[in-house]
Amino acid sequence: MLKTRVAHGYCSRDLAAEACSYANICETCPNFTTTPEFAPAITAQINDIEALRIDADQRNWPSEVARHDRVLDSLQHHLQRLQN
Repeated sequence: MLKTRVAHGYCSRDLAAEACSYANICETCPNFTTTPEFAPAITAQINDIEALRIDADQRNWPSEVARHDRVLDSLQHHLQRLQN
């Protein structure tokens, strides 16, 4: 089972389906906007996704690792903008 952090839980997509192209779509959308009040939630999400990325890497799931990398890059960018 692939594990994807979504708002208020996780998606339990079957491994045979590969990484979901819709997972975390909002966080990587160019229209996504956040404010400082959400910084703690974004930080928590980054921590969760980093752990999920390590798990996917250890299981040799390259498409899942790549998806986690894209979401991490996007969330880290959003958090950096809030901190500047």
